[in-house]
Amino acid sequence: MMPARVSVTAASEAAFPARYRRREQVRHLFGDMADRYASFYLRSDPLADALADWMVREGEEAKRSFELALRAGAGSVPPQSRELRAFMDAVEAVPSWVDFEQLDRGALAYQRFGLMGMIILSAWSLINGYHSSAAVKPLAFTGQLHHRTQRRLAETARFVSEVSQTDGLRARQTGFTICVRVRLVHAFVRRACWESGRWQSEAWGDPINQADMFGTLLEFSLLMMDGAMRLGFRVTPDEREAILALWRYCGYLSGVDEWLLSKMASERDTRHMSRLLRLVQPGPDEDSRALTAQLLHVPRLNARGRGPALLGIAVSRFHNGLARALNGPEISDELGLPDDLWQHALHPVRAVLTPLELLREQIPGASLRASELGNRAVRSDLLRILRGVEPSFAPPV
Repeated sequence: MMPARVSVTAASEAAFPARYRRREQVRHLFGDMADRYASFYLRSDPLADALADWMVREGEEAKRSFELALRAGAGSVPPQSRELRAFMDAVEAVPSWVDFEQLDRGALAYQRFGLMGMIILSAWSLINGYHSSAAVKPLAFTGQLHHRTQRRLAETARFVSEVSQTDGLRARQTGFTICVRVRLVHAFVRRACWESGRWQSEAWGDPINQADMFGTLLEFSLLMMDGAMRLGFRVTPDEREAILALWRYCGYLSGVDEWLLSKMASERDTRHMSRLLRLVQPGPDEDSRALTAQLLHVPRLNARGRGPALLGIAVSRFHNGLARALNGPEISDELGLPDDLWQHALHPVRAVLTPLELLREQIPGASLRASELGNRAVRSDLLRILRGVEPSFAPPV
């Protein structure tokens, strides 16, 4: 049985976990939105958590029912399987704000980032997330700090790649299915954290809580496209809105609360919310630095087999230099990122990419071709890194 959650009221400081930093400053800058966001530190995903509890009780039969529901839809779920039916009804209900044509525009824009996008994902999106000590605690509790780092990051990249396929988030397509699977996996991770008896809700909030899930959406959307633009990629306002819409719907499928998702309704709203998140984060700890140190070794591992050893060294140093350039000196110093000349590699990359991007915009069909090439490069590289063994994203039951 799960421990009782702490109820949250704006009037009680004790209702917020200790990770909620700079409270008076953010209340002054953001008004009621500050405490409303912080309340999501103590909220998880009731539908997924109930489904995980049901699957543990029912065993293999429940697992088979879940797999059938993913293949055939909510209509295949028998009435007595209430938890599964409620879960599937929710993920199959498409919100009124979803425009699949817009999502496809976002996917094609995202694909243009190609392998450079995967470097940004690692060097900025993930490392920026590691800067929050509370957000990384589920990885520590599940023993993932020092193990399977290369594989875990490749699986994250596969998730991102499938979400950013055209039509990838339509019902029963691969991106849709992975979002749903990951949502359930998160519920089982929450169970493991609670059952450990060591989870400190008063300090960290719920494991994989709503606020942290929303933060992950911003890392995969806003940080990704901002990093790409800093490197010289050109992304139009319409494409930026489409990328945010793509990840907003991914967030819906992943169980993120509708109020949080409404803050991604426009680029302006998303950036406003992002500023709030940066202010309230608690900063890193030893778990954060351990995760970062492990991640910094992965680019060299990924480069193996693609050329001489010097290539792996160069790729690794480029990645780590870019990480420092994108995260900035304060975060970089706190996480132990190298401080060397490679942080300036961003500038020659931008000098090369910018004119190529200007040329792409002038040639009919070049943007679509760039998306095709970028997408093919990412998927081919992931196949090599995963060694042909695709992640199952299956719940551990």
